[in-house]
Amino acid sequence: MCGIIGYIGKSEATGILLQGLKNLEYRGYDSGGIAVLNRNKLQVVKAKGEIKCLEEKLGKSNLKGSLGIGHTRWATHGKANEINAHPHCSKHFAVVHNGIIENYKEIKESLAMSGITFESETDTEVIPKLLELNYSGDVLQAIRKTVKLLEGSYALGIICTDHMESFYCTKKGSPLIIGIGEDENFIASDINPLLHYTNNAVYMEDGETAEITANHVAVFDSSFAEIKKEIKTIQLHKSAADKGDFEHFMLKEIYEEPAVVKASLHSVTDDGDAVFTDMPFGEADFKNLSRIYIVGCGSAYHVGLIAKYNFEKVAKIPAFAEYAGEFRYADTVIDESCLVIIISQSGETADSLAALKQAKEMGAKTISIVNVPESSIAKMSHYNILTLAGAEVAVATTKAFSCQLCVLNMLCLYIARQRNACTEVFSEIAVNMSRLLPKKIERVLLKADELKTLAKKIKDIDRCFFLGRNVDFGVSLEGALKLKEISYIDCVGYPASELKHGTISLIEKDTVCFGLISSNDLLSKTVSNLTEVTARGARVIVFAPESLAENLGQFETVITYPDSIPFLTPSIEVIPLQLLAYYVAYERGLPIDKPRNLAKSVTVE
Repeated sequence: MCGIIGYIGKSEATGILLQGLKNLEYRGYDSGGIAVLNRNKLQVVKAKGEIKCLEEKLGKSNLKGSLGIGHTRWATHGKANEINAHPHCSKHFAVVHNGIIENYKEIKESLAMSGITFESETDTEVIPKLLELNYSGDVLQAIRKTVKLLEGSYALGIICTDHMESFYCTKKGSPLIIGIGEDENFIASDINPLLHYTNNAVYMEDGETAEITANHVAVFDSSFAEIKKEIKTIQLHKSAADKGDFEHFMLKEIYEEPAVVKASLHSVTDDGDAVFTDMPFGEADFKNLSRIYIVGCGSAYHVGLIAKYNFEKVAKIPAFAEYAGEFRYADTVIDESCLVIIISQSGETADSLAALKQAKEMGAKTISIVNVPESSIAKMSHYNILTLAGAEVAVATTKAFSCQLCVLNMLCLYIARQRNACTEVFSEIAVNMSRLLPKKIERVLLKADELKTLAKKIKDIDRCFFLGRNVDFGVSLEGALKLKEISYIDCVGYPASELKHGTISLIEKDTVCFGLISSNDLLSKTVSNLTEVTARGARVIVFAPESLAENLGQFETVITYPDSIPFLTPSIEVIPLQLLAYYVAYERGLPIDKPRNLAKSVTVE
């Protein structure tokens, strides 16, 4: 949430910063701003709205300089307007900030008592004011004194009018990367804006501060002693942050799913077996597990809920799917006999990171599933499984969800085999069947025209329900989330059996209900539930495997997909729901990649 960018080099900073903000806009698009240092003077341009609004203002300005910082905002403190947009400034400093300063009110009141005035409603503005108060010519000392007073999370980009040859950054709890170029260097919230300029990066750790010039990066630890940092190679290509021939990133990322699912599965399987190299937990550890908690937010929680059913059926162990934001505030029974699996696309999700910290403190074994190898969650967990989804830019996750689900299924098989809870034959069949998923996803993508036609028919609805049982309930939640977050239709996922326990009162003529039926075991009872809503005038649209189609002729519309074993079917079942959500939002003329009020990476609680 919020994206920051910084540049120093020989080129004009404004164009580079603007392009960087465009590549970070999925982290927030309430407002944006740029500050450039030229002849020891700050030049600042800010604008409310998307980055294109900032671009229009910049076209009328004359920002010049080869050193600058930029910001795209997702509002937390203060309305989305130009005054609250970053950068925030004092006499000598301009600051961009990703995170939340939890004690900003206390600091603001103290500074106000000293006669210092404020223009914005933000928590961030206290930072340049504190830097100014602590500044006597040494920027690093000013930063050191300032960050000691800050409670909360922050990634900061800082420029000072007295220092034309360098800028500064520091972090705690929010992601920050330094890009290493040739006679130029960068900072950014994530790798996407760096891909156009460099494949070399330094990943900042909490408590670290850096002084950056065009030719040198000096990094200091929490005591401000200089330390040596490894320069790592970014594996992604710059095309990962481009839409290519697709109109939206979301559609591009849906069509990338066969390739990234294949890559992710290949990374954790070998010769018909699930393989997790360097796993720190052995057979005895898994046999002695009392329960598993699978923790995530949003779509990551839905992955966990689907996997919960598989862990109990296949690995024969009690499993619980938990929202990360609720997990840490419940009196959850956790000890050394528990395994906590944390799922996060960014690896920086604040609630999930807090849940991981708590689980480790209570003695649990921890495994993370993330898409960013150098992320905080990846580093903190006892073992990390990296999904190979590549850069995902659209706010609504698609390919990251699918990669998380497939590797979590393989982890389930691995644990089941360690516990002797499933046979070698079942495990080998499941692994080999998983290798067929990419081709089956490709077959679903061939149904795009069918789903476009359906989207045109339902685009004007204002409410709908997704209904399913067992794993289909988990997929129902994901289908409802995809549709609501980009089409703004009020929709919700329910266990099919629960609708008649109160909520069926909302069903009236032409209410749209999506029924999910992924296996023969769930067929008769779910059909019975769907018949109940049909009797009340609902329009029922069913998603089911091809082999079940002949049993579903009584329903208005049936969308089929290729069969697989029930253990794997949700990985196929979710694809038409992603496409449908995309096409409904497209028909409604909405900003698909950047839905209102949402940001890609939620790095504040």
